Amino acid sequence: MTEEEQKPYLLIAGYNYYPAPYTDDWIGCYFTEEEAEEKWEQLKQKEYPFEWHDVVDLREWMYD
Repeated sequence: MTEEEQKPYLLIAGYNYYPAPYTDDWIGCYFTEEEAEEKWEQLKQKEYPFEWHDVVDLREWMYD
């Protein structure tokens, strides 16, 4: 996979303060942080919106 194909920004969100086990809080990966935040804005419009979110740059996990 080339660097252009990688989506390094992971959106996680949930209903409780504490993350769900495994990857249940993972929403998706995006090319930019702005795309991830746009998805969060869409999710907030649902009937039962998530209570919290975070956008993680996965490159920091891989290269630190």
